[in-house]
Amino acid sequence: MTRLLSDSAVEYRRTIWMMVVTAVLALVIAILGARGYVPVALGFAAIVLFGVCVLLVAVFGVKLQQQTREDLDKRNRRGMIVMLASALGKQDDEALARIAANGGDAGEAADMILLTRRARAGQKPPR
Repeated sequence: MTRLLSDSAVEYRRTIWMMVVTAVLALVIAILGARGYVPVALGFAAIVLFGVCVLLVAVFGVKLQQQTREDLDKRNRRGMIVMLASALGKQDDEALARIAANGGDAGEAADMILLTRRARAGQKPPR
């Protein structure tokens, strides 16, 4: 099964959950401070910590969303290149060289096909 999130996205997610747990604990301590069960200064510090944690969760959430979107774009691009390569596999080498010269995703797929054909024929790829 393919992983949906990259390593950096997993780290963002893990950090977000750690911040959420810390925020909940800080909120509990702040409530206890407001009710007088713990010193008021500790309750005040806890409410400040809660605010910082909520802010960090928001920042890391935006970063996680950006990273996930980039990962999805990469995966979709790879799939598109594979589909293009399968469609271009029927072309002759001259047509593939023209397509590769144009660049872009189709050019990358055509270049992959040409490299594979040269490797099968025992030729060295041009540098």
